[in-house]
Amino acid sequence: MTESMAERAGPELTVELGDDYVATLEIDRPPHNFFSFGLIAQIADACEELAAGGRCRAIVLCSAGRVFCAGADFGGGPQLSDQGGLHLYDVAQRLFEQPLPIVAAVQGAAIGGGLGLAMAADFRVASPQARFAANFALLGIHQGFALTVTLPAAIGQQAAMDMLYTGRRVTGEEAVALGLADELAEPDQVRDQAHAFAARIAGSAPLAVRSIRSTMRGPLAAAARTAMERERTEQERLMQTTDWREGLAAVRDRRPASFTGE
Repeated sequence: MTESMAERAGPELTVELGDDYVATLEIDRPPHNFFSFGLIAQIADACEELAAGGRCRAIVLCSAGRVFCAGADFGGGPQLSDQGGLHLYDVAQRLFEQPLPIVAAVQGAAIGGGLGLAMAADFRVASPQARFAANFALLGIHQGFALTVTLPAAIGQQAAMDMLYTGRRVTGEEAVALGLADELAEPDQVRDQAHAFAARIAGSAPLAVRSIRSTMRGPLAAAARTAMERERTEQERLMQTTDWREGLAAVRDRRPASFTGE
Protein backbone atom coordinates (compact mmCIF):
# COMPACT_ATOMS: atom_id res chain seq x y z
CA MET A 1 0.00 0.00 0.00
CA THR A 2 1.39 3.38 -0.97
CA GLU A 3 1.95 6.07 1.67
CA SER A 4 -0.87 8.23 0.28
CA MET A 5 -3.25 5.29 0.35
CA ALA A 6 -2.19 4.41 3.87
CA GLU A 7 -2.97 7.95 4.95
CA ARG A 8 -6.40 7.77 3.26
CA ALA A 9 -7.32 4.38 4.73
CA GLY A 10 -9.36 4.79 7.88
CA PRO A 11 -11.52 2.86 10.30
CA GLU A 12 -14.30 2.41 7.70
CA LEU A 13 -12.09 0.99 4.96
CA THR A 14 -8.73 -0.71 5.17
CA VAL A 15 -6.58 -1.46 2.12
CA GLU A 16 -3.85 -4.09 1.94
CA LEU A 17 -1.84 -5.11 -1.13
CA GLY A 18 -0.15 -8.50 -1.02
CA ASP A 19 2.88 -9.87 -2.79
CA ASP A 20 0.58 -11.85 -5.10
CA TYR A 21 -0.70 -8.60 -6.69
CA VAL A 22 -4.09 -8.97 -4.96
CA ALA A 23 -5.41 -6.10 -2.85
CA THR A 24 -7.96 -6.57 -0.08
CA LEU A 25 -10.44 -3.79 0.65
CA GLU A 26 -12.30 -4.39 3.91
CA ILE A 27 -15.38 -2.40 4.94
CA ASP A 28 -15.82 -2.00 8.69
CA ARG A 29 -18.94 -0.03 9.70
CA PRO A 30 -20.50 -2.27 12.37
CA PRO A 31 -22.96 -3.74 12.87
CA HIS A 32 -24.66 -3.53 9.46
CA ASN A 33 -21.88 -2.09 7.28
CA PHE A 34 -24.25 0.55 5.90
CA PHE A 35 -22.58 2.59 3.17
CA SER A 36 -22.44 6.36 2.84
CA PHE A 37 -21.30 8.71 0.11
CA GLY A 38 -17.93 8.92 1.86
CA LEU A 39 -17.43 5.16 2.05
CA ILE A 40 -18.26 4.53 -1.61
CA ALA A 41 -15.92 7.40 -2.54
CA GLN A 42 -13.15 5.79 -0.46
CA ILE A 43 -13.66 2.46 -2.24
CA ALA A 44 -13.56 4.16 -5.65
CA ASP A 45 -10.47 6.17 -4.69
CA ALA A 46 -8.68 3.03 -3.49
CA CYS A 47 -9.50 1.10 -6.68
CA GLU A 48 -8.26 3.91 -8.89
CA GLU A 49 -5.07 4.42 -6.90
CA LEU A 50 -4.31 0.70 -6.88
CA ALA A 51 -4.82 0.62 -10.65
CA ALA A 52 -2.54 3.60 -11.15
CA GLY A 53 0.17 2.13 -8.91
CA GLY A 54 0.87 -0.71 -11.33
CA ARG A 55 1.40 -3.46 -8.71
CA CYS A 56 -2.21 -4.48 -8.16
CA ARG A 57 -3.89 -6.82 -10.65
CA ALA A 58 -7.10 -7.82 -8.82
CA ILE A 59 -9.11 -6.76 -5.78
CA VAL A 60 -11.04 -8.60 -3.09
CA LEU A 61 -13.88 -6.54 -1.63
CA CYS A 62 -15.01 -7.83 1.76
CA SER A 63 -16.53 -6.71 5.05
CA ALA A 64 -15.87 -7.26 8.73
CA GLY A 65 -18.54 -8.88 10.87
CA ARG A 66 -21.59 -10.91 9.89
CA VAL A 67 -23.10 -8.55 7.29
CA PHE A 68 -21.57 -7.81 3.90
CA CYS A 69 -23.49 -4.56 3.39
CA ALA A 70 -27.05 -3.54 4.30
CA GLY A 71 -27.08 -0.63 1.83
CA ALA A 72 -27.98 2.91 2.88
CA ASP A 73 -29.09 3.68 6.42
CA PHE A 74 -32.41 5.35 5.60
CA GLY A 75 -33.45 5.24 9.24
CA GLY A 76 -30.39 7.12 10.42
CA GLY A 77 -29.83 9.53 7.54
CA PRO A 78 -28.48 7.90 4.38
CA GLN A 79 -25.72 10.45 3.53
CA LEU A 80 -26.17 10.08 -0.21
CA SER A 81 -24.54 13.37 -1.30
CA ASP A 82 -21.51 15.45 -0.41
CA GLN A 83 -21.54 19.14 0.45
CA GLY A 84 -20.98 20.06 -3.18
CA GLY A 85 -24.11 18.21 -4.31
CA LEU A 86 -22.30 15.23 -5.83
CA HIS A 87 -24.54 12.17 -5.47
CA LEU A 88 -23.52 8.72 -4.28
CA TYR A 89 -24.34 7.30 -7.72
CA ASP A 90 -21.82 9.70 -9.27
CA VAL A 91 -19.04 8.00 -7.32
CA ALA A 92 -20.60 4.53 -7.64
CA GLN A 93 -20.18 4.93 -11.40
CA ARG A 94 -16.42 4.99 -10.87
CA LEU A 95 -16.54 1.40 -9.58
CA PHE A 96 -17.81 0.30 -12.99
CA GLU A 97 -15.22 2.36 -14.86
CA GLN A 98 -12.05 1.56 -12.89
CA PRO A 99 -9.94 -1.10 -14.67
CA LEU A 100 -9.21 -3.76 -12.02
CA PRO A 101 -11.24 -6.99 -11.65
CA ILE A 102 -13.05 -7.20 -8.30
CA VAL A 103 -14.10 -10.34 -6.45
CA ALA A 104 -16.63 -9.71 -3.67
CA ALA A 105 -16.51 -12.00 -0.62
CA VAL A 106 -20.11 -12.10 0.58
CA GLN A 107 -20.17 -13.77 3.98
CA GLY A 108 -23.58 -12.49 5.09
CA ALA A 109 -26.43 -10.24 4.05
CA ALA A 110 -26.12 -8.10 0.91
CA ILE A 111 -29.32 -6.07 1.04
CA GLY A 112 -30.66 -3.24 -1.14
CA GLY A 113 -27.79 -0.99 -2.11
CA GLY A 114 -25.47 -3.56 -0.51
CA LEU A 115 -26.59 -5.99 -3.20
CA GLY A 116 -25.85 -3.26 -5.73
CA LEU A 117 -22.33 -2.92 -4.34
CA ALA A 118 -21.79 -6.69 -4.54
CA MET A 119 -23.08 -6.71 -8.13
CA ALA A 120 -20.67 -3.93 -9.10
CA ALA A 121 -17.91 -6.51 -8.62
CA ASP A 122 -16.94 -8.83 -11.47
CA PHE A 123 -17.43 -11.97 -9.38
CA ARG A 124 -18.94 -13.01 -6.05
CA VAL A 125 -17.99 -15.79 -3.63
CA ALA A 126 -20.76 -16.47 -1.11
CA SER A 127 -21.28 -18.55 2.00
CA PRO A 128 -24.43 -20.61 2.60
CA GLN A 129 -25.30 -18.00 5.26
CA ALA A 130 -25.23 -15.18 2.69
CA ARG A 131 -28.55 -13.51 1.91
CA PHE A 132 -29.07 -11.45 -1.22
CA ALA A 133 -32.14 -9.19 -1.45
CA ALA A 134 -33.26 -6.29 -3.63
CA ASN A 135 -35.78 -5.18 -0.99
CA PHE A 136 -36.59 -1.79 -2.51
CA ALA A 137 -40.24 -2.53 -3.35
CA LEU A 138 -40.78 -3.63 0.27
CA LEU A 139 -39.69 -0.12 1.26
CA GLY A 140 -41.83 1.59 -1.36
CA ILE A 141 -38.92 2.73 -3.51
CA HIS A 142 -37.24 2.03 -6.86
CA GLN A 143 -34.07 -0.07 -7.04
CA GLY A 144 -30.71 1.67 -7.26
CA PHE A 145 -26.93 1.26 -7.58
CA ALA A 146 -27.36 0.11 -11.21
CA LEU A 147 -29.21 -3.08 -10.23
CA THR A 148 -31.47 -2.30 -13.18
CA VAL A 149 -28.68 -3.60 -15.42
CA THR A 150 -26.36 -5.68 -13.22
CA LEU A 151 -29.04 -8.01 -11.84
CA PRO A 152 -30.54 -9.16 -15.19
CA ALA A 153 -27.04 -9.35 -16.68
CA ALA A 154 -26.16 -11.95 -14.04
CA ILE A 155 -29.38 -13.93 -13.58
CA GLY A 156 -31.64 -13.06 -16.49
CA GLN A 157 -34.61 -10.74 -16.84
CA GLN A 158 -37.26 -13.01 -15.33
CA ALA A 159 -35.31 -13.91 -12.20
CA ALA A 160 -34.30 -10.27 -11.77
CA MET A 161 -37.91 -9.11 -11.95
CA ASP A 162 -38.85 -11.74 -9.37
CA MET A 163 -36.24 -10.40 -6.95
CA LEU A 164 -37.10 -6.76 -7.63
CA TYR A 165 -40.90 -7.11 -7.48
CA THR A 166 -41.00 -9.29 -4.34
CA GLY A 167 -37.87 -8.22 -2.47
CA ARG A 168 -37.39 -11.84 -1.43
CA ARG A 169 -34.14 -13.07 0.07
CA VAL A 170 -31.94 -15.47 -1.90
CA THR A 171 -29.66 -17.86 -0.01
CA GLY A 172 -26.05 -18.48 -0.89
CA GLU A 173 -26.88 -21.83 -2.46
CA GLU A 174 -29.68 -20.37 -4.59
CA ALA A 175 -27.45 -17.44 -5.53
CA VAL A 176 -24.92 -19.84 -7.08
CA ALA A 177 -27.68 -21.74 -8.86
CA LEU A 178 -29.09 -18.50 -10.27
CA GLY A 179 -25.70 -17.09 -11.30
CA LEU A 180 -25.93 -14.34 -8.71
CA ALA A 181 -22.80 -15.75 -7.06
CA ASP A 182 -19.99 -17.60 -8.81
CA GLU A 183 -18.70 -19.86 -6.03
CA LEU A 184 -19.97 -21.18 -2.70
CA ALA A 185 -17.57 -21.41 0.24
CA GLU A 186 -17.77 -22.51 3.84
CA PRO A 187 -18.41 -19.54 6.16
CA ASP A 188 -14.84 -19.43 7.48
CA GLN A 189 -13.39 -19.84 3.98
CA VAL A 190 -15.25 -17.16 2.02
CA ARG A 191 -12.51 -14.56 2.11
CA ASP A 192 -9.72 -17.07 1.44
CA GLN A 193 -11.63 -18.55 -1.50
CA ALA A 194 -12.32 -15.06 -2.89
CA HIS A 195 -8.62 -14.28 -2.56
CA ALA A 196 -7.71 -17.50 -4.39
CA PHE A 197 -10.17 -16.53 -7.15
CA ALA A 198 -8.56 -13.08 -7.42
CA ALA A 199 -5.07 -14.62 -7.38
CA ARG A 200 -5.97 -16.79 -10.38
CA ILE A 201 -6.92 -13.62 -12.24
CA ALA A 202 -3.72 -11.91 -11.07
CA GLY A 203 -1.72 -14.80 -12.56
CA SER A 204 -2.79 -13.80 -16.06
CA ALA A 205 -1.07 -11.09 -18.10
CA PRO A 206 -2.24 -7.84 -16.46
CA LEU A 207 -2.43 -5.73 -19.62
CA ALA A 208 -4.45 -8.44 -21.34
CA VAL A 209 -6.85 -8.73 -18.38
CA ARG A 210 -7.44 -4.99 -18.33
CA SER A 211 -8.03 -4.99 -22.07
CA ILE A 212 -10.42 -7.94 -21.88
CA ARG A 213 -12.26 -6.39 -18.94
CA SER A 214 -12.67 -3.14 -20.85
CA THR A 215 -14.19 -5.02 -23.77
CA MET A 216 -16.45 -7.20 -21.63
CA ARG A 217 -17.51 -4.59 -19.06
CA GLY A 218 -17.43 -1.42 -21.14
CA PRO A 219 -21.07 -1.69 -22.28
CA LEU A 220 -22.09 -2.46 -18.68
CA ALA A 221 -20.38 0.69 -17.39
CA ALA A 222 -22.20 2.81 -19.95
CA ALA A 223 -25.53 1.14 -19.17
CA ALA A 224 -24.93 1.56 -15.44
CA ARG A 225 -24.55 5.31 -15.84
CA THR A 226 -27.84 5.59 -17.73
CA ALA A 227 -29.59 3.27 -15.28
CA MET A 228 -28.47 5.19 -12.21
CA GLU A 229 -29.75 8.44 -13.70
CA ARG A 230 -33.24 6.97 -13.95
CA GLU A 231 -32.95 5.12 -10.63
CA ARG A 232 -32.08 8.33 -8.82
CA THR A 233 -34.99 10.21 -10.41
CA GLU A 234 -37.46 7.48 -9.50
CA GLN A 235 -36.10 7.08 -5.99
CA GLU A 236 -36.41 10.81 -5.31
CA ARG A 237 -39.96 10.82 -6.68
CA LEU A 238 -41.08 7.81 -4.64
CA MET A 239 -39.49 9.20 -1.47
CA GLN A 240 -42.30 11.77 -1.51
CA THR A 241 -45.02 9.11 -1.22
CA THR A 242 -47.01 7.76 1.71
CA ASP A 243 -45.91 4.24 0.80
CA TRP A 244 -42.26 5.19 1.29
CA ARG A 245 -42.99 6.54 4.77
CA GLU A 246 -44.98 3.39 5.55
CA GLY A 247 -42.18 1.17 4.31
CA LEU A 248 -39.65 2.87 6.58
CA ALA A 249 -42.02 2.70 9.54
CA ALA A 250 -42.65 -1.00 8.94
CA VAL A 251 -38.92 -1.74 8.94
CA ARG A 252 -38.46 0.33 12.10
CA ASP A 253 -41.35 -1.41 13.85
CA ARG A 254 -40.44 -4.88 12.52
CA ARG A 255 -43.88 -5.50 11.03
CA PRO A 256 -45.36 -6.10 7.57
CA ALA A 257 -46.04 -2.89 5.66
CA SER A 258 -49.56 -1.84 4.73
CA PHE A 259 -49.22 -0.03 1.42
CA THR A 260 -51.99 2.11 -0.06
CA GLY A 261 -50.55 3.08 -3.44
CA GLU A 262 -50.33 6.73 -2.43
